[in-house]
Amino acid sequence: MTNKFKLFLKSKGQAGFTLIETLVAVLILVTAIAGPLTIASKGLNAALVAKDQITAFYLAQDAVEFVRYQRDTGCLAAGSPCASANWLSRLSICTSTNGCYIDSTKATNPITPCGPGCPNLLKYDITNHLFSYSAGSATTFTRSVVITPSADEAILTVMVSWTDIGGITHPPVKVVENLFNWE
Repeated sequence: MTNKFKLFLKSKGQAGFTLIETLVAVLILVTAIAGPLTIASKGLNAALVAKDQITAFYLAQDAVEFVRYQRDTGCLAAGSPCASANWLSRLSICTSTNGCYIDSTKATNPITPCGPGCPNLLKYDITNHLFSYSAGSATTFTRSVVITPSADEAILTVMVSWTDIGGITHPPVKVVENLFNWE
């Protein structure tokens, strides 16, 4: 009888996994799944930040191009040669320490002086795919333009800042360019 009982225990012990073997198998499985998910999550987060950085850069470049347009239009309206007093006449609002914000989609009064910090949020109009301050749904992007003039040269600084969905404020995109009185 003792031999039958030993045979019964021996066959039962070999039939399944022990608790420790099961826990080790579950740990290996969880590690194998969690690693790639963590990498995918970080990759997705990096892609979203890169998308916002590219959008911020293009918003800054839009302001630079608008300032160039205003400079050229002011000089051409004043006649040739463009007097030193006239070459930034359309942009005089932006020469204060707070700067200005520019809505390049508006035909009238596209330049508005900023208060401290220039907190006005840009809006995105999904119908025409344009950023402006007047139409569309609010975004988290703010843009400020500051011009530091001298006789025939000015330093243009455009800052675009934003916060992401998680409320994290990222370093602003800063574009600095030298403008010259080209006449």
